[in-house]
Amino acid sequence: MSFNFNVNGASGSGKAAPAPPKKQTFGVVPPPPATTTVAPDATTKALHGETTHTVEGSMSLYETLEKLQGKAQQQNLKETLWKDPEIPDYDNCQPRFRVRKDAPELATTLNGVELPQACFMDETKGNHHVFVIGDWGGVIDWYDPVKGYVNPPRTADHTKSLFASHHRKKVNSSDDYAQFNVSKWMSFVAEKSDPDFIINLGDNFYWGGVGVQCGAPTHQAQDPGYQWSNIYEIMYKGSNIDGKQWLGTLGNHDYGGFLFTSGWDQVIAYTWSKLHFSTGRWMQPSLYYATPVKFPDFTMDIFFVDSNIWDAFDYHATSSHNICGGLHNYPAATCGLTGPVSVEQCAQWFKDLWDAEIRWLEQGLGKSKADWQVIATHFPAEHGLDEWKRLSTTYGVDLLLTAHRHMQEVHVDDEANLIKPTAWIVSGGGGGITSEAEPTEDGQDDQYGFIDLTLSKHEIRIEAISHGGQVRSTKCFTQRFPGDEHTQKIAGKSLCDGHPVGVQLLPKEPAPTVAPIHW
Repeated sequence: MSFNFNVNGASGSGKAAPAPPKKQTFGVVPPPPATTTVAPDATTKALHGETTHTVEGSMSLYETLEKLQGKAQQQNLKETLWKDPEIPDYDNCQPRFRVRKDAPELATTLNGVELPQACFMDETKGNHHVFVIGDWGGVIDWYDPVKGYVNPPRTADHTKSLFASHHRKKVNSSDDYAQFNVSKWMSFVAEKSDPDFIINLGDNFYWGGVGVQCGAPTHQAQDPGYQWSNIYEIMYKGSNIDGKQWLGTLGNHDYGGFLFTSGWDQVIAYTWSKLHFSTGRWMQPSLYYATPVKFPDFTMDIFFVDSNIWDAFDYHATSSHNICGGLHNYPAATCGLTGPVSVEQCAQWFKDLWDAEIRWLEQGLGKSKADWQVIATHFPAEHGLDEWKRLSTTYGVDLLLTAHRHMQEVHVDDEANLIKPTAWIVSGGGGGITSEAEPTEDGQDDQYGFIDLTLSKHEIRIEAISHGGQVRSTKCFTQRFPGDEHTQKIAGKSLCDGHPVGVQLLPKEPAPTVAPIHW
C-alpha cells in the first residue's frame, strides 16, 4: 500500500489542513481547548500545545515517509489467532495473564495474538468474579511547585455550555471526584467479591489520552503528566485490588479524542513498563488480542477489539469527534511506522484495522470450544450493529462489553437490548468524564459506577454498582449457542436466587477512606 503526499501533509487531490495556531506558552495546562493543532516543537519537545511530549525515537512525517519509501506501514493486521513464540511454557497454565518478557518493537507487533491460557483454579473462593469499568481516568493539573505535589485528578467537565449536547447542571459533590467515588467502592466490593481480574473498556485518560506523542518505541513507556502514577496506580488500591491485572482495549480519547496522535501506543507500552511506580498489573499487548481463561469447572474466551473506526471519519469531515479530521490534527501529524502515517490516511487505517478484526473474530469465535465467548470493546452495540448481530447469532457470542456512553447500562432480556438474546453491557461511568445525565449526591443513579460479574459454568450474574456503592440492578443470563435465537434454560438454582432484581438500598457501611493522590 502506498500513499501520495505533498510536503504540506495533504494528499495530491485533498484540501490542505488549516495552519496551526501560534505557539502557546509552555508550562500551563488549560481547560480543553477549541483546537490543539500545534506542530511539534524541536526545542521544547512539546506537541499539541503544552500537554503532549515527544520521546526519543519518535519520527516526523518526513522521516516516516523516507523510512517507508513507498512500502506499507507496519500495521501488522493478523486475521487469525496466533501464539507468540517468545512466551515460554505456553501450555503451563498459571493464575496470571502472560506476555513476552521484553516489549515488542512496535505497538502493532502483537496484533491478533492469543495469550497463554490463564487458570484461576481456587475452589475455596466459591464463585469467581470479574470487575468491568470504562471511561475512568480523570484529568490532573500540572505539578504544583507551591504545594509541592501533583494536584489530585478531577473529572473532565463535560457539563459546560461549550458542550451543547452534554450541557447540564453540575453536581459538585458527585461530578468533581467521580473517579474517586467509583474507585473506593470498587475497593470495598472487592473485599467480598475478590475479583480474579478487571476488564477495562478504554478512555483511560481524559481529555486526550496519555500525554506523549504516538510513535515512540514501545520499550519507552513514559509518564510526563503523572497520569499512570496518579490517575491509575495510586487510585485503584485495596487488599483485593492490588496486583489484580487490568486487561484492556482503547477508546477514542486514548487516541486523542479529536485527533489521533496522543500516546495510544503508550497504553500498550505500559504493559512492559519499568517505571519505578508501576505495579505490573496493566495488560494490553496490542490493539486486538484474545485471552483464554480457565476456572475450576468451565472456560471462557475473551476477545478484545478496537472499535474506534466509529470516530474515524474522512479528513475533511468537521465533526468535533473526528479523530482523523484536519480541524484538530496538525498538517504533518503522524504516528510513524505503525500508522496512521498521515491525516489523509488515518480513516483508512482504522477501516483496515476493523476489517481485519472482523475476520479475526470470525476465525477465533469459530474455533472456540470454551463454555463462554465474550467480546470487549469501547463503542456500544449500536455502532457496527449489523456486525454484532451477525457475529452473535452465527457464533453464539454470550456477552458484549462496551463503554463510551458515560453511564451504566445492563441489557439482558429487555427491549433496549439491540443484540438480544446476547447480553450487552455499557460501563462508561468510570468517572473520568462527567456523566450523560445529572447524578445524585449519594449515588442513587446509573450515571457513575462499575460492573461486578459473578461467573459459573452455566450462568453469569451482572451487578451494576453505583458511585454510592448501591447495587442498581441484578440480572442473570445463560449461554447462547451458535445459530440460536434464545439462551439456554438454567437447571436448578440460579445465581440470581435470593438477590433483589431491582435497585437495592444504599450500603449501611461507611465508604472506605481513599488515600490522598500525591506523587
